[in-house]
Amino acid sequence: MRIAMIHASFAVRGGAELYVGDLTQSLIERGHDVRIFTAGDHPRLSARIRHKAAVHLGDLADPTGLGPEDLRDFAPDVVHVHNWQGLGVRAVARIARAYPTVHTVHDYAIVDPNNAMLSLGKSRILDALLRARSAWILRKFHNLTLLYATERARTAVSKGTRKPAHRLVPLAVSLDWGRRPWPPGDPSTFLYLGALGVHKGVDLLLDAWDGRGTLLVAGDGPLRPLVEQPRPGVEYLGRLDEAGKRAAFERAGWLVFPSRHVETYGLVCAEALLAGRPIIAGSHAPPPMASETSSLLYTGVDGLRDTLHRAAAMPAAEYAALAVSAAADGRKLDWDDHVSAILAAYEVR
Repeated sequence: MRIAMIHASFAVRGGAELYVGDLTQSLIERGHDVRIFTAGDHPRLSARIRHKAAVHLGDLADPTGLGPEDLRDFAPDVVHVHNWQGLGVRAVARIARAYPTVHTVHDYAIVDPNNAMLSLGKSRILDALLRARSAWILRKFHNLTLLYATERARTAVSKGTRKPAHRLVPLAVSLDWGRRPWPPGDPSTFLYLGALGVHKGVDLLLDAWDGRGTLLVAGDGPLRPLVEQPRPGVEYLGRLDEAGKRAAFERAGWLVFPSRHVETYGLVCAEALLAGRPIIAGSHAPPPMASETSSLLYTGVDGLRDTLHRAAAMPAAEYAALAVSAAADGRKLDWDDHVSAILAAYEVR
């Protein structure tokens, strides 16, 4: 099968970018011909205007850029789009009219250009405009099959519409950590792993931290200077590769996931479960792949502070039960099964 993998940009190497690379490699290993296309190779006209408003307007109105003519020489049997922002609604719709196309929904950009849905609830007029925008995007995407990692994400984006087709394909991560022995976690050591930005809540975590135990922070982003400021018990590890992540999880007893908004999935939470590490997360955004006995939930910065205290002082038997539950959840996240589910989605499309 010839598969065109389309992603707007790899300028920032986040979870979606790592996923695209891992999925591409696994499909090639299964004998498929996969080629990655990006918007950077075929920039649209609106990209020349370096303004945020022009970017969002271009996403909706600009039909130029990567299009079906750019895929003609490859002649894909299926096109897999991973984000339409930066590509444009009209450009993706043109591709979907020419080739069978699926789109993995990595975020909430269909619902809100903010991605984190932070624009919702500010005013009735804005909410109405965003609903109209979302409905228009979904109508333009009627030739695509949308792939969702969770029912929560499907409900938030689809809003009860019957078009385009919606298919649930739970995510996984391409790691064999669940097959390896892991040392017991240290309940007084916490790990934050992800983008260092306000939307991910790393500043909230630092506000809640009072130096009891050890907080490992890994990643990069605009709040890096804040993270690098000396604080009792805080260690900044920088951006980690797979070996670095494994070493960090070996030290830590918990993953802290303080995202301010409801994530579509949260790949780092899947990594934590593969390592047998329970998760501390906001009650507004419980990790969908973790059972109730694999996580502790908090509300607000005071709740996070109290939960960190509770976790650090947790009796060994109670923590061990959480860790066993986390490891059991991790064993359910099979990457090979996920790749097979993606191929099944291609064939149905």
